[in-house]
Amino acid sequence: MKPLSLILFMLLAPLGVSQAATVTKPNVLLIILDDQNAFAGRTDLAPAAVTPNLDRFARSGVIFSNAHCAAPVCNPSRTAFLSGLRPATSGIYDNSQDSLPPDHLLRQATALPVYFREHGYRLAGAGKVFSSSIAAAVGKRIWDETVESDRKARKHDPVPPKDAPLNAIGKHAWGAFPESREEMEDWKLAGWAAEFLTKPQQPFFLACGIVKPHTPWYVPKEYFDLFPPERVTIADLAKDESAGLPESVREKPHKTEALLIPRRKELIAAYLASSRYADDCVGRILQGLEKGPHRDNTIVVICGDNGYEFGEKNNWSKGSLREGSTHIPFIVAGPGVAKQQTSTRPVSLLDLYPTLVELAGLPAKSGLDGVSLVPLLKNPSAAWERSALTTDGFKNHALRTDRWRYIRYADGAEELYDHDNDPLERSNLATKLEFTKIKEGLQQWLPKHDEPRNPDSPKSKSGDD
Repeated sequence: MKPLSLILFMLLAPLGVSQAATVTKPNVLLIILDDQNAFAGRTDLAPAAVTPNLDRFARSGVIFSNAHCAAPVCNPSRTAFLSGLRPATSGIYDNSQDSLPPDHLLRQATALPVYFREHGYRLAGAGKVFSSSIAAAVGKRIWDETVESDRKARKHDPVPPKDAPLNAIGKHAWGAFPESREEMEDWKLAGWAAEFLTKPQQPFFLACGIVKPHTPWYVPKEYFDLFPPERVTIADLAKDESAGLPESVREKPHKTEALLIPRRKELIAAYLASSRYADDCVGRILQGLEKGPHRDNTIVVICGDNGYEFGEKNNWSKGSLREGSTHIPFIVAGPGVAKQQTSTRPVSLLDLYPTLVELAGLPAKSGLDGVSLVPLLKNPSAAWERSALTTDGFKNHALRTDRWRYIRYADGAEELYDHDNDPLERSNLATKLEFTKIKEGLQQWLPKHDEPRNPDSPKSKSGDD
């Protein structure tokens, strides 16, 4: 019997090893919030918590409190972190670039989820995950399982009737609509994702794109009730928000600014209400993970794609190279990640691709512009001699370190802010001679090459993706 037992062991052992390897592959859950700035996690803005579910989840992993997007608008931001290529490498700089020539670099790149598919993962996703350029690169079909028809399609919320008591100033629209969150598409998406997470299948890569708090800020009344505008406690705008800025980059006063400033706290309250609704959608997904069979074997990432500003430097949207537009929530939890930790190191969403690849134990992917954050996920205080780069258009870049924000534009104009002493970025130090060495030290992190913008696409700074 011994020789027979030995033969059976030798025949079955490889199968056992294969099954074990499959079982131990960690799953990935990626949740992207649209236009969610660093208000997420703040408890000093209003009487109600802005993101209680996100805050609760953060205790299970590492919060990157100094995380920044690769570009401050949707399409180039998502294109960057889903391809692993910064805008200066791909030439994707704005939201209007929704077509690519056949020989474009992105068509040869491997999108983050696709790399996981190449290594045995099932892909599932819905909502706003891919934006125009990266969607064009990966083709129409990306998900193995979805509730939508193709890679860019996403269902939209009900349209309010014309006589609804809502508010609108320029492109900002807000108000209590519809009556319940069950009517809204993000909530339905969250339910679909939660149900997916109860299925005994793995390994999988599940991506969920929550559209809120992107405008319009229409959410049920229960969310507005949490954030009375008069109880929003945010720093007032400066008397002259353009003071100290280079002439070439001063924002012209918004044509609706005279209407926006008196209602600024009302707009912020509407944004907070939308953020709280988005957070409830996140909570629904996380509850599905908690109740399902994958709780202990899933890497979870929650992030925003770019920030949002409310009048700072006369900007009433996103799309600037300053803190409000670039600073985003970014939290990672799961196998191999420290718990209840915060890292203040400057990191970029570009680092997401190599980080997930390493955490999942996949072969390293060459040609990526970011670096793995695994050292910080194991030790959030580890040495980190890098800065976070954000790009807004051809040769316009911002660098963020632990202390400094340095901006250099294509025409040579500069801004420099000391966040230790000036967190609101009110005093531009770039013209002061005593900071010349600081600027020179930061300039090493600027791209050595800036790919020209795809000339086949219509020119536009951002649009509103």
